[in-house]
Amino acid sequence: MAKVMVSMPDDLLSEVDAEAIRLGTSRSAVLRAFADNALRQRRADRAAEMDVLLRRDAHHGGEAADRVKSTRP
Repeated sequence: MAKVMVSMPDDLLSEVDAEAIRLGTSRSAVLRAFADNALRQRRADRAAEMDVLLRRDAHHGGEAADRVKSTRP
């Protein structure tokens, strides 16, 4: 597992530490869980957006690929 250094405001770090204490786990475990949850949600949101775009274009034809490409980072 890779190690990284992350800078964040003291008040945010205090909240992370409080959550770790509440859960009985480490700061690293809390940050891993938060990152994992946020990225899973982002993937789900993007998949839902793609579904909407593809369904909309299926009725109007032709531009689905361009619409999908325009949403990519």
